[in-house]
Amino acid sequence: MSRSIAVLCSLLVLWGQPRSSTTRTYTFDANGGRQLSSESSTGNGATANSVRNLNGGLSPVESVEERVVRQDGASRVIERIIRPFDATGQPGPPQRIQIAERTHPDGSKSVETEVYTGNISGGFSLVEKTTAVTRTAGSVETVETQVTRPTLNGSLELLERRQARAEGGGPRRQEVLTVERRDANGNFLPAVREVKQTQEQNGRTTENTTQYLAGASGQLEWNSQTVAETRKQSDGSERKQITLFGRSAPGRPASSEPQLREQQILEKRSANGQTIETLSIRRPALDNPANLGPEQKISEKVCTGACK
Repeated sequence: MSRSIAVLCSLLVLWGQPRSSTTRTYTFDANGGRQLSSESSTGNGATANSVRNLNGGLSPVESVEERVVRQDGASRVIERIIRPFDATGQPGPPQRIQIAERTHPDGSKSVETEVYTGNISGGFSLVEKTTAVTRTAGSVETVETQVTRPTLNGSLELLERRQARAEGGGPRRQEVLTVERRDANGNFLPAVREVKQTQEQNGRTTENTTQYLAGASGQLEWNSQTVAETRKQSDGSERKQITLFGRSAPGRPASSEPQLREQQILEKRSANGQTIETLSIRRPALDNPANLGPEQKISEKVCTGACK
């Protein structure tokens, strides 16, 4: 199964394996100074997220708890409780997400996700329901997704349809995602289309993703393009270079021609029981948009434990 298709299905990591990790994210200022900006700790089916506050310490922003409600040979139901915190550390209304996964006799798989928010009576109200069905035929995999939300009379109304198609195997793959949304007249019109082409060769993976959005005329128009190249280094580390193009770039007016926005460099390595991922960027000069400036380190993530 391709990575983007898996995300659309909202499949979770396998349970039954002991997992715990701590990820700290550091940011860098203009002088290269490094400071802790956030922390995420995971263990025993729970995750706690904190961010740096005005006093320089860490304040909780969210906690997440997950548990398997029911599981048999063909299905599994998972419940996720998300508890947000405000700027003062006070808890807000929780959110409950129920995910039901099922394998059908014809080999297809479905994932039904229901999202509830806490209400003033102390219960939960349904705010969205998503159903995704995955089918595989040879080297082609499709995922059809429907997004519904409750109306004022309590019924569910279909508001969005998505179709994802992944084709190919081995060194070449293509994935196409199409999103249709209901307009004021009840008609479904194309809103988003993404085409991703992946090629692997000589230890290098290249991903070319083009996005189209509905324009003023209602037709899909080119919006952005991302070209990512990943290389495995001889020491086991990984370097990913992502170049972003868009209809506009910082400091320059919008144009119908693709404009170079920035280049991101992700470097990932493991050492001494830690996984370290650094993010650096290069931006084009205002006086010469075709040339990228020097790398500037933006952030660094340090994960200890069972890192993903």
